[in-house]
Amino acid sequence: MMQVGTLMVIEMKEVEVKNFLTVLSKCISDKKMEPKSIAIGLNDPLEFLSDIAVDAPLAAKFLVMIVAEMITAKVLELKFLLDAPEYFRTDGKPAEFASKVVKKLGEEAMKSEANVEVIEKLMSEDDKKTYATAGDLLSA
Repeated sequence: MMQVGTLMVIEMKEVEVKNFLTVLSKCISDKKMEPKSIAIGLNDPLEFLSDIAVDAPLAAKFLVMIVAEMITAKVLELKFLLDAPEYFRTDGKPAEFASKVVKKLGEEAMKSEANVEVIEKLMSEDDKKTYATAGDLLSA
């Protein structure tokens, strides 16, 4: 459900994403889904995000919403991105994506050393040329 639903809604309108999150939250609260399946179900959406975004420019924004909501629901931690598919970690701008998730989560998440550490680990050499630290990327 997670993978197929996510791949589908990130190409739709924001209202469909919100509806998906409502259903997903209910499935989680009713223990119909294992938290482990959430991270696994996000692998393909993360891996193919840059391709999807060509035809659906809001796909990244919507995937950020989904990931942030799953972190808020405490079924994911930002560090799951460290185990995301290799293509996402090397070519998918993972530090930028993680930064957007953290910003969506709010000020407390932005101050979290654990979140800053994850962003630091996801930073590419190009990111490091533009931003001296993960904190700088987060502040951008």
